[in-house]
Amino acid sequence: MSRFISAFFTVFLLAQPLASQQITDVAGAADPEGLPRIEGAAIIGFDHSGFDAVDLPMGPVTFDGPEAKRSIEGPRTRIIYAVPGDRSPLEVIRNYQAELDEQGFEKDYTCAKQDCGPVSAMVRHFYPLDGRLENMGRITRNAFSSPREDQQYHFATDPDTGRVVSIFAAFETFDLHTETEGKVLVLVDVIEAAPLQRRMETVTADQMASALGTDGRISLYGILFEHDSDQLTPASDPTLAEIAALTQGNPALTLFVVGHTDMTGGFDYNIGLSQRRATAVVAALTSRYGVAPDRLQPAGVGPLSPVADNTTDEGRTQNRRVELVQR
Repeated sequence: MSRFISAFFTVFLLAQPLASQQITDVAGAADPEGLPRIEGAAIIGFDHSGFDAVDLPMGPVTFDGPEAKRSIEGPRTRIIYAVPGDRSPLEVIRNYQAELDEQGFEKDYTCAKQDCGPVSAMVRHFYPLDGRLENMGRITRNAFSSPREDQQYHFATDPDTGRVVSIFAAFETFDLHTETEGKVLVLVDVIEAAPLQRRMETVTADQMASALGTDGRISLYGILFEHDSDQLTPASDPTLAEIAALTQGNPALTLFVVGHTDMTGGFDYNIGLSQRRATAVVAALTSRYGVAPDRLQPAGVGPLSPVADNTTDEGRTQNRRVELVQR
């Protein structure tokens, strides 16, 4: 539970929601497990995704995006709180910081006011037009429409679980909706540990050989990239090692290494991304594992060969893959 943070901030301890608040939580909403809210706050926006990708700033945000960022994937909960206007964004952030510190989180990045970048750029990054929530209709959709330049931002990670918490707070002056005018709006993102790729077992060289002998191809989900990038992550190493073992155990085997994407984004972009990712896999296998270059041919087909429904998170996750195809 939260302890008293300091005499200065005990005015509004993180607490359970009050029954007397002017607006009540939207249907189906709840605080993230283990992360209480600011006293008097109400949830005006809520969404949960079974698996999502998010870029969190590690430096000032411009209208082209963060100057530096950390890309994270995993189950994601988004909450917008409306906090009574006698609190300030700084006070809100200080309370969340103290709570997270108490729980053992480690700070990744924090900023205040113009050090974060223009508040409109922050809103564009965290609450873009194509990613707005609809729980209270226009009230939720128009959140952060006219924030003051007193924004505060903080995000931190639990080193034991990998759980990430991001908090963006700003004072709202938009006067169309009395429910939010004159309040501090707080956007909380919680990205949980154990994303899908961490739960996947590494396919062994023998299993790859068996699938290639039966079907002529095998989909691999243990080859992982940074979000929207062809940069391989260290978690890919076990699968890359098994592919190398496959080639060593089958000297005559030659392979197409085929990159696949979901349908998020433009067609030409996805074709290019899948090609770059396939090329990155081949480069890693030849340079780090000693596989002969003439045994591997990279190819990218983007979203052209889905194995699941691209309208669901689960389906998109299945469609993002690398395949080995026997030549």
